[in-house]
Amino acid sequence: MTQATTHSTQLPYSVDELTPEWFSHALTTNDAAVSVLGVDISRIIWGSATKVFATLEFSINERAIPSHVCVKGGFDERSRAYGLGPAYELEGHFYRDLAPDFAAEVPASFYSATEHDQGVIIMEDLTARGAEFGQATDLWPIDDIATTLEVQAKWHAALWGSTKGERAWLPVGAKAARDAFDVMLSPEVFHPLIERPEVPDLSAGLRDDARVRRGFARLWELDDAAVHTINHGDAHFAQLYRVPNSAPAFLDWQTACLAPWAHDVSYFMGSALSIDDRRTRERELLRHYIDALAGHGGPRLDDESAWYDYRLHTLHGFAWMCVPTVMQPSEVVEAMAHRYGAALEDHDPIGMLLA
Repeated sequence: MTQATTHSTQLPYSVDELTPEWFSHALTTNDAAVSVLGVDISRIIWGSATKVFATLEFSINERAIPSHVCVKGGFDERSRAYGLGPAYELEGHFYRDLAPDFAAEVPASFYSATEHDQGVIIMEDLTARGAEFGQATDLWPIDDIATTLEVQAKWHAALWGSTKGERAWLPVGAKAARDAFDVMLSPEVFHPLIERPEVPDLSAGLRDDARVRRGFARLWELDDAAVHTINHGDAHFAQLYRVPNSAPAFLDWQTACLAPWAHDVSYFMGSALSIDDRRTRERELLRHYIDALAGHGGPRLDDESAWYDYRLHTLHGFAWMCVPTVMQPSEVVEAMAHRYGAALEDHDPIGMLLA
């Protein structure tokens, strides 16, 4: 994996600032010069963070940087207005401090830097490696889901017992999600969101905004006091990619956090399996994760305790009842909300938490 570089220069805040001069400065290290003559931007994906796909023309390239790269950062003021600056900063820290030695594949990065409310990463263009990306409306076979759980188990085991003292930039819990829920679970926002046609017909207990807020408050309280590993924090199926002859891997580390293992595992399985497959295979797949975690040097979780924790953490899937269609396409929200909604009804995590 390629080590990212960092500089103290002011970071770009718009696509127009991704100039040959900026790339040259960003990619040059103390040991190797890089001079970029031209930048051809071929595609921009606007989202919570912006991904800019560019072809670079070099006059000097002592680092052998590929000509096709992806630059990710907070380049859209409309998204920044939602308070997403800390998420950009967090992902920059992840690629700077954790990605180089991470116990799972992440996209190779050649530069990563942060400043207050901004983080910018120059990474490989995964399409150049023939990557296939997870699509919420087109799930992969169960064997691939089992393999992805092995990937999660490997990095969970390697980072088991992580603390904030080791990496002060890592939040306890997925801070961006918690901050968003402060808005989404408010009565004036909650009810219009869950009454959309994309959202399944929820039971009365899941339509009670005060009860849902109490459930999340209790879950976060328990999570904050638990043994932590490093979680992706938003590990749903559409965050996956895979390249030929390689295990699946996760994109978008803007919500990396310290949390219990079940945060990632429950949230992932709720998104990655059809409702019927989850109901018939989730315990089997959970045991597969437990075996993989122990096999990679992590603890041997007790089956029944792990099942209890898994069920509690299905509550994270409630986020998709509240995802606005300006952030995700309608068909994606519908697919995810129905899968997660069924898991919430089946496992009743709020009932467990408030008992």
